[in-house]
Amino acid sequence: MASTTTAAVDDGACPWDSLPSHLQDRILSLIPVTELLPVAAASRALRRLLRSPAFHALLSPHRLDAFFLLTPRLAVHPLSRRVLPTPPLAAFCPPSYPLVSSASPSRLITYATLHFLPPIPDGSYLLSVVVQPPLSSSCILVAVTTGAAVRSFTLDTADPSRHWASRGDLPLSISLLGNAAVAGDRSQLFVLGRGPDALLVFHLATGTWEVLQVVMPQDLTTAHLFVYDGKLFLVGGVERLGEVERVVVWRLEDEKEAMLWREVAVMPAEVFNELVADRHGSFWHFQAADRLGIVCLYNAVDGRLVMFDAVDGLWTVLPRVSGLDAEESGRWFGHVLEPGVELLLGQRHQRS
Repeated sequence: MASTTTAAVDDGACPWDSLPSHLQDRILSLIPVTELLPVAAASRALRRLLRSPAFHALLSPHRLDAFFLLTPRLAVHPLSRRVLPTPPLAAFCPPSYPLVSSASPSRLITYATLHFLPPIPDGSYLLSVVVQPPLSSSCILVAVTTGAAVRSFTLDTADPSRHWASRGDLPLSISLLGNAAVAGDRSQLFVLGRGPDALLVFHLATGTWEVLQVVMPQDLTTAHLFVYDGKLFLVGGVERLGEVERVVVWRLEDEKEAMLWREVAVMPAEVFNELVADRHGSFWHFQAADRLGIVCLYNAVDGRLVMFDAVDGLWTVLPRVSGLDAEESGRWFGHVLEPGVELLLGQRHQRS
């Protein structure tokens, strides 16, 4: 009888509870943060585990678990392939820490906003926000002027003086600057120059600009730079007679003799037709946002979304979005939120 009772207890026991706590930590750290929220609600023991410093030290951003903002209320969530309500912004970061590290030129979103920082220099706009390594609450803001002579400024939020420092001028007459991609070691910005097309580098330590000697793809339009796994990528449309014919992804290769853009992926015809909403003659551009090798392309006019994954080179058509203000979406798209442990802690505050 005793053996039968023991067997019954063993059959009903949860194997998870028999695991050492450090193994539980490591297993749960592999799960995206947004999928950990229901886990945190399952029991007090799991909530304690998810809020422990040991677990926080193991947790790292999940490639697909990010929120590409369409508006302050709606975001594309690549992990679920859905458009979801944006999580509460206050849950992501403590005060003064930037929620967005790939800010568009027109707007920067922070928990405390830029109200407590000096105004951006006259005639300038914010080009990029370089978030410093994890466990640091500081970031470097880079602003540039518009016009034929482009000047740059930086502000380090860790500097007690909190002032904009004048940095180098762009050594090239250029019509406008495209987006900026932050190098993996956070020492440089790769910046797309348009009119003429050029690949620029801004060195954060010295505040100097460099024009890389690389031939840009021909007939390039609506291009977007992004960095993944130490490589620089470029996604953009290719025009013919003023009409976008296809969308291509290139990777920058540093050959022995010269640097060159190597074509690594082409958007399939059916995905391309979805993005341009079958209005090939009148649709001429899209918006783009990226995080950790995931790139979302957005036709704000027609609410069409497609996604590219640099890991496997696959394209995915995402659900269409209707009823959004195209102008509002244009201001917000480009901002990407990455959920961290703060979201789990925020769950606690919401429940209490």
